[in-house]
Amino acid sequence: MTRLIFLCFCILFVNGNENPSNVVDCNIIFEQRKDELLGELRKVEEQKRLMMTLYNQQQASNDKKLQELELKKQRVESLLKEAKDKEKEIRDLIKQNEEILANIQNVNSGKITQTYSQMRDSKAAPIIENMPLKDAAELLYLMQAKDMGKILSKMTPQRAAKLTEMLRLGPPFEDLE
Repeated sequence: MTRLIFLCFCILFVNGNENPSNVVDCNIIFEQRKDELLGELRKVEEQKRLMMTLYNQQQASNDKKLQELELKKQRVESLLKEAKDKEKEIRDLIKQNEEILANIQNVNSGKITQTYSQMRDSKAAPIIENMPLKDAAELLYLMQAKDMGKILSKMTPQRAAKLTEMLRLGPPFEDLE
């Protein structure tokens, strides 16, 4: 604005006119320029208002998306917790089943071992000799040393030697065949 006023005075002095009508002309120019600047200011304010509206809309959209993401995150965390709980439950059930199975196997092995221990060694030896090596070794391993010795003495030397070697290595028994 000060530039405009300075320009008006320069025009007056250059032309050599110090006529008040020229001052009026500067005022007219000043008023026109003022109106132009006010118009531009209104446009800037309108653009500012539109930008703020757009910013607010974008912010509201972002807030809504953040809320949706938070809900999804909570759902995923919930599902993950459920999965971990189920996994723990399954592991516990597997452990219980393994214990039950081990007890059943011990009972069955105990019965079988007791049955063969009560048999005469001349009858038990051929039956055990015809079993797979692994099964025969497991059965003999559960017997008392005295019963095991009687049964091994009634087997062929080759089979008795293989079983003895497996028994020496101990469980878990692997077939040497």
